[in-house]
Amino acid sequence: MDENRCKKLREMIVNLEMDALREEIQKIVEERDDPFKVIDCLAEGIRKVGELYEKREYFVPELIIAGEMMREAVEILEPLLKERASEDEARGEPVVIGTVSGDLHDIGKNLLISLLEASGFKVYDLGVDVPAEEFVKKINETGAKVLGLSSLLTSTLVEIKNVIKALEDAGIRDQVKVIIGGAATTPEFAKEAGADAQTTDAIEGVEMIKALVKEMRGES
Repeated sequence: MDENRCKKLREMIVNLEMDALREEIQKIVEERDDPFKVIDCLAEGIRKVGELYEKREYFVPELIIAGEMMREAVEILEPLLKERASEDEARGEPVVIGTVSGDLHDIGKNLLISLLEASGFKVYDLGVDVPAEEFVKKINETGAKVLGLSSLLTSTLVEIKNVIKALEDAGIRDQVKVIIGGAATTPEFAKEAGADAQTTDAIEGVEMIKALVKEMRGES
């Protein structure tokens, strides 16, 4: 994909041009362009929307629309994504994901879920504002080897620590890898909290989760 088309996709997201984006993504599918590059370009647009929100130039409705545009774009791209994904990497592996207690943001989380499902993972989405005990309960129910925790707000970072502590208290911390994501997270915080991985990029997140699953399986 050339830079002009990438720029066009970014601007469609930023300008909230839902119908135009839908048509452009359909063309991309027909032309069989690289779906992961498309998502990279769209994600750049989403980040710009987030910046406009922080500057109070955009508000919650704009965030919701941009998130819905991203969700629909990934849905249209799904056939291409599945073709490009390696059949033996996920094998229906369960992953539990949710936004921690006190945080209601889910755009990045939902994008990661779409990409994981397109790659063959079985994702259990607990939604937003999820208490620590709910994460523990779902890990026990599903036997998932990877838990994804999302936090956009600095004020909710402590909840990531609370979830990891709850896993320890339940005696299952060594049975699950924890990956954290969201604008508030950093590699330094991940180390401090005792998480196993951190990212703010959904595509990178998929690759990290694949690696964590392999590690838990004892594969190289």
